[in-house]
Amino acid sequence: MAGFGAPNDSYVVNCAGLQADRIARPFGFSQHYTILPFKGLYLYSDEPAGSLRTNIYPVPDLRNPFLGVHFTVTVDGHAKIGPTAIPAFWREQYAGLAGFSLRDLAEIARLQLGLLFSAGFEFRRLAVEELAKYRRKHLVSLAGHLAEGVRVEDYRRWGRSGIRAQLLDTRTKKLEMDFVLEGDDRSMHVLNAVSPGWTCSIPFAGHVANEIARLRGGRGYPAGDLARPRPAG
Repeated sequence: MAGFGAPNDSYVVNCAGLQADRIARPFGFSQHYTILPFKGLYLYSDEPAGSLRTNIYPVPDLRNPFLGVHFTVTVDGHAKIGPTAIPAFWREQYAGLAGFSLRDLAEIARLQLGLLFSAGFEFRRLAVEELAKYRRKHLVSLAGHLAEGVRVEDYRRWGRSGIRAQLLDTRTKKLEMDFVLEGDDRSMHVLNAVSPGWTCSIPFAGHVANEIARLRGGRGYPAGDLARPRPAG
């Protein structure tokens, strides 16, 4: 969460990820949204650096907002496959019982049980498909559809997990598949920052700042100029 402006003219920008919805509510936003966390795991290759020379991506499944299993070349030249999108049971379930929250567990269990029977995006199918990816052989076989010579014995090391802060519309029971912003002249809340968040971070930051300028009566600024939004006049 960040703020900018003069001390007597402060403005709050909420980019809190897993907690963005909770921070937004006291400001009057995120009234029909909640974060549903998904755990992402990568499986790392033991092949020599340079064995894979480029990232390889599948055609996205338009039924859900997750990209699917793909190859990524790491900074040291090795390959990894993943990520998974396994439903998490609390917001910061990175490993074991770390970050355990009884409040989160109760809230997420209630949501997930409801989605199993009523979700428009086939939550049951998604959960079954993703849980199967805990099996190393199955995850490697999925990656094998994208490239030749992919062997399960070359992929033995699981990396540290990440948690995706995926936004759920509680009215439609659907996962949001695009960026979601809500705000006014006092605050702006980034409720959903979808993949590829890193590669589009600079233009998206410009978009957010332009929205802030518009809501505060400013004129915005040219794309790519990340200076503070200019005041009107």
